[in-house]
Amino acid sequence: MEDISGKIRKRRKMMSLSQGELAEGISSQSSISRLENGSFTISLGEFVRVMERLNLSMHDVFCSGEKTPGIIVREQLDAARKEQDYDRMEEILESERSGFWKQSPELEGYRSWHHGLVKQSKGQYRMALRLINIAIEMNQKNEWMYEAVAEMHLSKGNIFSQMKYDALDSYKEAEKYYRYSDQKSFKLIIKILCNLSISYCRKNEYEKALKYSNKGINILQKNESTYLLCETFYNKVMALIALEETKEALEIIHQIEYLYESHQKLNMLENLKTYSLQNI
Repeated sequence: MEDISGKIRKRRKMMSLSQGELAEGISSQSSISRLENGSFTISLGEFVRVMERLNLSMHDVFCSGEKTPGIIVREQLDAARKEQDYDRMEEILESERSGFWKQSPELEGYRSWHHGLVKQSKGQYRMALRLINIAIEMNQKNEWMYEAVAEMHLSKGNIFSQMKYDALDSYKEAEKYYRYSDQKSFKLIIKILCNLSISYCRKNEYEKALKYSNKGINILQKNESTYLLCETFYNKVMALIALEETKEALEIIHQIEYLYESHQKLNMLENLKTYSLQNI
């Protein structure tokens, strides 16, 4: 029963339920505790009601190694989001009936989040923000969804930026939830740090902008990656220029010239070579 008990415990935590809340009206908290520890002491009827409260089917619990439809759809949305394929995203969202998405808070949150991204792609920013806020509210206490919540806050910040509003608080929330998460995607934190650096530059808080640029560069070096490296160095040099650290800024420009050329970012390189506060 260890595998089954683990699935039940994981699902309860995903739904932000205490053992007492899961047991309410069905069994006792101690019975749920024993169930999660591999001791099957509740009746079959009680077990079925526990599964219903957790929105789990018998297939979910007793079959291992097979992906449930909910997991498959989430993976499809992840792939569409990665490719910024909003038509595909909309197609996936419309392929399932409303009842399908209500299986769990995380699945319903995924639906709201990706609806928001589709609205953003169409320039419907206020509706996009409302939908993403709903998704965040559904999953902000769900420790299994913290990395997704970090990306939701990143999306929210990007929408604020498109609306010419201050996005700094959203990017701070994104970084906070990323720290809380299992931190599987270094590319996500690079996006967050890059946007934090840009936001602080816009506020003329260049020491902080430099701090986040340096954090991003360290992570990229650790992962032997050039993902957003041009943009991250750009933010760093802008901050150094504003802080009148001209010598260091020029040294970096000389060292990374080939990087910009190889990534076809020559327009950014030209801005750095003709540096001035007006270019920042």
